[in-house]
Amino acid sequence: MSIIARETIFGQRPGEDRIAITVEIGTSYPYKGNPDEWVCPLTLAGLRERIHEVHGGSALQALCLVVSLACAELRAFQEDGVALSYPGGTPHDLDATFGRGLLA
Repeated sequence: MSIIARETIFGQRPGEDRIAITVEIGTSYPYKGNPDEWVCPLTLAGLRERIHEVHGGSALQALCLVVSLACAELRAFQEDGVALSYPGGTPHDLDATFGRGLLA
């Protein structure tokens, strides 16, 4: 997978150790050579073990959908009681990364 965006943030449940979560978004590519269906890969290492492959009708749509999925996964993790932070310990604001109101 050719990575176009990568960021590592940390998640911590109360009373537990911090875990690293590395978000990687890959380059969109035509699905099986079909110019009308595109795939954009997403990994959330530390949170999910599998690679998500999000399909769309264009490279842009697949990319936008995969960014929305990354946001939704992190927001659900946070709503499950996990505090998200940057490597230095500053709280991570999902709205600052993904935009205010996205999937809220």
